[in-house]
Amino acid sequence: MPKAGQQPPALRVGSDDSRYRLLHYHGLTTCTPNESEVEQVLGFRIEDDSEALERAGRLLLRRTGMQAVLITRGSRGMALFQRKQITVHIPIFGSDEVADVTGAGDTVIAAFGVALAAGASFYEAARLANYAGGLVVMKRGTATVSATELSHAVASDHDTSVENWSREGAAQDRGR
Repeated sequence: MPKAGQQPPALRVGSDDSRYRLLHYHGLTTCTPNESEVEQVLGFRIEDDSEALERAGRLLLRRTGMQAVLITRGSRGMALFQRKQITVHIPIFGSDEVADVTGAGDTVIAAFGVALAAGASFYEAARLANYAGGLVVMKRGTATVSATELSHAVASDHDTSVENWSREGAAQDRGR
C-alpha cells in the first residue's frame, strides 16, 4: 500500500502472452497448450508426425516439471502426457465441422481444472475437457457449455471399441 502522496506501483497488465511463454512456468500441475503453441515454443513442427508429438509432449513434461501436459490438436483430438505413463490419444468429440473455435482453449482448461479439483484423474479430466471443447466449438461466438449438455455428451459417447475409461483412466494416475 503506498503512503499518502505516493503513486501506487505500476502494474503490467496484458503485456505478456503466456501461451508462448510456457517454458517459463515450472512446477505447475498441468497445462493445455494447443499444437501450434507447442510448435512455436519448441521450434519444430508436429502436424501428423506421431514421433514429433511424442517428443514434444515428453519434452514439455521434462522442461516444465509439470505432472501432466494435455496438447489440444483440433480435429486430431488431444494427447495426454504424464510422467511414467503411456501417452493417451483422445479422439475429438462431435463433428469436425466446427462452427467457431473462439474460447475453445479456455473451455478446455476450465473443464480440465474443475475436474482435477473435484478429484478426477488426469485421464478423466482430459476426457471431460474433450467433451466440453467439442461442444463449445459447435456454437457460434464465445459460448458456454451447461452441466446438462456435458452430462448428455458423456452418456451418449461410450464407444469402448475406441477407448476404455476403466482400463486407460482412473487406475493409471490416481496417485498423483
